[in-house]
Amino acid sequence: MAERQGPAPIPPPRFAVPSIPAPAPHSGLGIAAFVPALIGFVGMFLIFAAAGALRASGVPTGSRDPASILVGLAVILMGLVSLIAVGLGFGGLFQAGRRKLFASLGLGIAVFTVLSTAGLIILGISRS
Repeated sequence: MAERQGPAPIPPPRFAVPSIPAPAPHSGLGIAAFVPALIGFVGMFLIFAAAGALRASGVPTGSRDPASILVGLAVILMGLVSLIAVGLGFGGLFQAGRRKLFASLGLGIAVFTVLSTAGLIILGISRS
């Protein structure tokens, strides 16, 4: 009796199979820009919401009031975080051989945060 063997091996192809190039990796600076841009945007939104709630609740909001000082320092901190994200976003956009998705998202969010914050500050100064 003949012994039963597995299927015959597949012969190698007679033509060259084109290799698919690996996609470029994401930019490390782009990811590093995206994270602080989100932190700055969400932080700034929460700060302005807290400032509005303080104003509406009747808490004194003078220039020497501790709540006002804390809100001002938080706005400065989140503004600096957003400016750092702008710099990292530009760095990520100019990295060669890397994807630009996170760099452009981080840069867009950070620029929007900085410009909208500046606009709200100017609006607040003009109304007082």
